[in-house]
Formats: sequence, structure tokens, C-alpha cells
Amino acid sequence: MTAPLLSPNWCPAPARCIPLAVPAGLRLRGLVGQAVTLSWAPKSSADTLDFTLDPTDWLQGTGDYLASVSATVPTATGQTADLTVLWASLINGMACLFLGGGVPGTVQTVMVRVTTQQGRSLCQPVFLAITATGAATVAATVPTLPDGTPVPPNALALSDMVILTTESGPPYLLA
Repeated sequence: MTAPLLSPNWCPAPARCIPLAVPAGLRLRGLVGQAVTLSWAPKSSADTLDFTLDPTDWLQGTGDYLASVSATVPTATGQTADLTVLWASLINGMACLFLGGGVPGTVQTVMVRVTTQQGRSLCQPVFLAITATGAATVAATVPTLPDGTPVPPNALALSDMVILTTESGPPYLLA
């Protein structure tokens, strides 16, 4: 088993990092537990920030680690100012998302799907309030590959800004 690569040049902000919740094991005691709801600290529509889920507690004692992460915003309504997932990546073993935009005065649901190296998977809804202050703002842009794939900060790049990918074709030059 190979541990995830570290990302020494970029670290998620601790203020927007929450633990991936572990539901209580009440079924064994004949009790029905409540669903665990997670929410990140609010952001304004104009903010473009990283938001992180830490799987340490969820994977404790398993020897497992995250292998992939993806995210969607099912509460998006098609407006230009909708909350947008600019990229999703594994950074220092955690699921990290870069989110921008959002309609002011709303609470958006971000569905984060993680899969581990050993095959565990979880689709976790996380709520994010968009503060009512300020005007609606379109999400900022991030560097992308020629096919439109966003480039997260922990992408492997050569010194001449060639981004290495897992595709069978040649590496992409970051424009």
C-alpha cells in the first residue's frame, strides 16, 4: 500500500477544514442514530476559497487512505452566480475543494464523493451558507488544461510548466 503524496507547496486552510463525520454505532444498542450533518464556515459570493474534509477519524485503524475525490453542487439553479466547484483534489491525504461564487442569502449543498484505496466509498453532503452581504459574483477562473480540466495546486508540473496527466497522450503545457 502506497501512502498519498504530500503537497508541501500548498496546504488547505485549517479554518475551513472539518473532520469527515463518523456516525455513532447506536444500532448495536437498539437505538437509531441521527444523521450527521456537516457544514463549512460561510463564505460570501465573491470569495473563492478552499474547503476540506479530513478523513482521519473515518479511516482510523484501517490502514486505508483516500484514492479519489469528486464534488457536485446539486442545489445549483443554472444562474451564472451559482456555487461552482472549480477543482477537487487530494491534498495531504484530505479531500480538498476549491469553491467560488454562490447566490447570496442561500445555503448550498455540496455533495462530496470520496473513494479509498481499499474500495470504501462515501457520498457526504456538506452545507455551505453564502452570506447575504454583497452582490452575486461569478466564480473566478482557475488554470485549465486544453480540454477544460481544472489544474489543482498539487498537480505534478515540470519546470517548464508542462503538467503531467494520467492520460495516454502527451503531457499538457499549462497556458
